[in-house]
Amino acid sequence: MANDIKDKVKSLYEIMKDEKIEELEVNSKDYKLRIKRKNPNEAKRQAAQVVVKASADADGISAEKQKSKQEQPVILGETIKSPITGVFYKSPSPASAAFVKEGDIVETGKTLCIVEAMKVMNEIKATFKVKIIKILSENGKQVSSGQDLFEVKKV
Repeated sequence: MANDIKDKVKSLYEIMKDEKIEELEVNSKDYKLRIKRKNPNEAKRQAAQVVVKASADADGISAEKQKSKQEQPVILGETIKSPITGVFYKSPSPASAAFVKEGDIVETGKTLCIVEAMKVMNEIKATFKVKIIKILSENGKQVSSGQDLFEVKKV
């Protein structure tokens, strides 16, 4: 279901760009969706702020549990995922600078972060040259295998 919604969001966003629509809200029995584009005159990358809430009927979750779920933004670009479950670290030590920051262009093979699993520090490296659009994980927080760590754009 998540990929289906992601495809719909991408499609709606492209229509919004083409038609110069700045804000769109969709309510269906399965989900509620609100997309707001930044000012198209800005020189910066245009992005959408998207909040998708699946209805209780769509995913079988009770209304109380659904309210407690945090709203997660839908990522519109490419992502780098965690290959393992562990703790995400932006730098090699608390006193060190982060491996990367948003806006950096990173060469193939450069370390992006560390995921600690069972006291083993696993370096996550760029497999291709990318620009870091957004860091999606918080330093020192648990990440799961397959979880998005970075939103990136291939360079």
